[in-house]
Amino acid sequence: MKNNLLYKTYRHRLSQSELFCGLPLPILDDMLTHFRFETWNKGSRHDSQIALQRFYVILEGRMELTQINPLTGKQITLIILKEGDVYDVLTLLDGQKHNIIPVARDDLKLISAPIDPVRDWIKQHPEFNNKFMPYLGKRIRSREALITDLGLYDTPTRLARLILRYVSQENITHDSSDSGIDVTLLHDLSNEELAQMISSARQVVNRHLQAMKKEGILHYENHHLIIDDLEKLKLHAEVLQQQLETSA
Repeated sequence: MKNNLLYKTYRHRLSQSELFCGLPLPILDDMLTHFRFETWNKGSRHDSQIALQRFYVILEGRMELTQINPLTGKQITLIILKEGDVYDVLTLLDGQKHNIIPVARDDLKLISAPIDPVRDWIKQHPEFNNKFMPYLGKRIRSREALITDLGLYDTPTRLARLILRYVSQENITHDSSDSGIDVTLLHDLSNEELAQMISSARQVVNRHLQAMKKEGILHYENHHLIIDDLEKLKLHAEVLQQQLETSA
């Protein structure tokens, strides 16, 4: 099995992920015996109860986590997960149902393992736990940032901060200043979907995006959001903080 090309591909992908990188190969190989390969079709929505049984690692594509008010149908997108991210950390920790809906933004390739062995890894392997705790902290900070934005910032500031959160260091490193920064995780998201991420309305988001275009901050190219002026975008995201400092 270890000589199988597919197995080697999974091991390489897992070893490059944030949660599993740096683990000794014997531990990684033992973990891989519990995983199976899965694919989710683009646009498919899945029952949140799957996280009670299995733990998922994204190999390729984006997964959107959403919550819906069953009475009003109002929807909010909590986060978009990328290659190397995992679903679902909270259920892994407390064993409770987590009422979020995982949606495949692209054709997803994943590997999944039964939840109980993964819980054992946290107890048995300090090397894994040393990766797991910072990753958990990162996810908590992400949710804290969302709550802070919704409670404290106006819509244009929330929009700027949302876009900044999805600008990775890899985007900045590999994209030249001439061509702009391609925000890959926000590819092909409609204004309606961006609005769902900041609890706003499509028309409002569209108005603020148009204003940013006029300022030369960003533009769209083949449904890709391209940042042309990162410093201006940061200024938009820091408006409230500057106002608070001025009034203090």
